[in-house]
Amino acid sequence: MIKSGFEEFEAPLWESASRISDLTNFWGHMSDSKTTLIEKNKILSRIHSDSQIQAERIPTLKNEIAKLNGLKSHLETLEQQLGIDSQPKFKPLISRVTKRSLSGWWQGLTIRRGSMHGLRPGMGVIGKAGLFGRIKDTNFRSSQVELITNPNFRIAAHFSGDDRPVTFQGNGVGMGGTLYGIVTDVPHDLHATEESPLTLMSSSLSGNYPDGLKIGEVYFLEGGDDGLFKTGRVILSREIGNAKEVTILIPEND
Repeated sequence: MIKSGFEEFEAPLWESASRISDLTNFWGHMSDSKTTLIEKNKILSRIHSDSQIQAERIPTLKNEIAKLNGLKSHLETLEQQLGIDSQPKFKPLISRVTKRSLSGWWQGLTIRRGSMHGLRPGMGVIGKAGLFGRIKDTNFRSSQVELITNPNFRIAAHFSGDDRPVTFQGNGVGMGGTLYGIVTDVPHDLHATEESPLTLMSSSLSGNYPDGLKIGEVYFLEGGDDGLFKTGRVILSREIGNAKEVTILIPEND
């Protein structure tokens, strides 16, 4: 009770600091030198040219989307006829990060969204690098995110191109700030090397995430000489600890 009340008190302070940082960044751009503005204008010109090229592709992309939607409807009809459950569907909710904690005891983030926005413990959290973690605790205006580096974080996963389930668990932060995880229950016929690493992906078996979100890369597997399972270290993206913005996956049936 005391911890929750203290976090409710601290949350507006973290949110204010985050918004001040956003405002400082805005005014920093406003005070750029003439040379900097010229360079930025060149970059904007290139972006504008690229956007024109992308705009010309819109009709083709619309046709492709229409075809894919038709295929999706056909597959959903088949699933209903066969009684197959499709993957869980989610609504994305974007939130700014107000605080980071990468201590040896617990790795997490504090975000601006809370129970007033429909968040609850267990919801998946993702970012541009893939899977980030899950909601651990919620307050009215803020929430704590448990990162996938946390040793308490454990989910079902699979390797890209292989549907057999494996188990992923967080393994903390190593020397130099490298983020780690551990993969276990790996079939003995899979191999990973520096030249040909295996990409670990999320599995819909975990329930809180869709299938196919990137978790990390595995460069070496050990064990399995007896025909049983292998284990390996998973190298995670540094973006997980540096994220300024994340997306919460809210189940559509909520």
